Amino acid sequence: MANSIMATVSRYLTPEVVGKMASASGLDRAVTQTALSAAVPSILGALTGLVSQPNGVRQLANAVAEQPVNILGSLASTPTGSALTGEEGAGLLSSLLGGGAFGTLTSTVSKFLGVAEGPMRTLMGLLAPMIMGVLGREQRAAGLDAGGLANMLTGQKAEIAAAMPAGLSKLLETNNRLRENIASPSSPERRTYEVGTSPAPATMQRARGNGSWSRASWPYWVLPLLILAGLLWYLLGREPETAGPVATSEPARNVQTTSTYLSSAPDTWVSIGRAPNEYVNKDIYNRAGEQLGTITDVLVGPDGKMVATIINVGRYLGIGDKEVAVPFSALQQQHRDSGQRIVIDATKDNLQAAPTFVRQSKR
Repeated sequence: MANSIMATVSRYLTPEVVGKMASASGLDRAVTQTALSAAVPSILGALTGLVSQPNGVRQLANAVAEQPVNILGSLASTPTGSALTGEEGAGLLSSLLGGGAFGTLTSTVSKFLGVAEGPMRTLMGLLAPMIMGVLGREQRAAGLDAGGLANMLTGQKAEIAAAMPAGLSKLLETNNRLRENIASPSSPERRTYEVGTSPAPATMQRARGNGSWSRASWPYWVLPLLILAGLLWYLLGREPETAGPVATSEPARNVQTTSTYLSSAPDTWVSIGRAPNEYVNKDIYNRAGEQLGTITDVLVGPDGKMVATIINVGRYLGIGDKEVAVPFSALQQQHRDSGQRIVIDATKDNLQAAPTFVRQSKR
């Protein structure tokens, strides 16, 4: 039976090594210790997700094999906390996980801990060769091939998740799903604001089952998209001023036509923070064209769906700083000659009388 990866990594995080990492990252020693307790399971959790993806097993096995056999001994006896080592390790994680995924991982953990992203990136970079070294040592000790290495890692998934600070696992999962589902200009099939995934067309699923995309199947799913795009162009061109709901796969009956206001949110709702999104810092209007405020945050429920929007309305109402919250379903998009804008059914008087949203304090 393989040794606990979490426990093995922790054994190498001696007070001397933690001190070197604190010096390199510019963090207080106590803060570094706390940050490491979150960073280690976060990185291992991300690697567990990696091996479930196509070519992920091979990528991880290659990264582990590229580490010197004596890497763990070297880390214990040399100045581990060099900035160069941290940057190299961050580059390794970025290469394995993808730049966007590693950026989301770093920003989420740093926000959760209240630590700046720069020091957190350095700290994770310093951990990378140590974690790879531990995986390599366990792989060699058990005589595992690449698949065995992946199975060893996924077999400890529950233990890795249990080692994360309370609330961090859910926040990481939410922000990763947001990053993967926010629309991009080159991905028309993912233009939806709902967090989650939708079933692929049958032709895609069959191609995936064969391990590659079928070149012969693409016209069957591209053609409906082209027809839909032409229909939307025609409709939008005829009615540039009509407003429709924010694009979402939720049933139309869930879209509100009048705004209600929230004074607080359940503990289970989390902020998207710095996760890539198309809402934060965007201005919001009413149907009369009046600018009402600026979106400062979006809250996500336990199921990963956006449930509330936080709007700063103070300066637009001529009062002090004030935040109000409306259900996410109240947001709509209005098509105008100058482009699209986000609107809600509200007036300045409504917002003046709306309750101020009170954010939950961190525990």
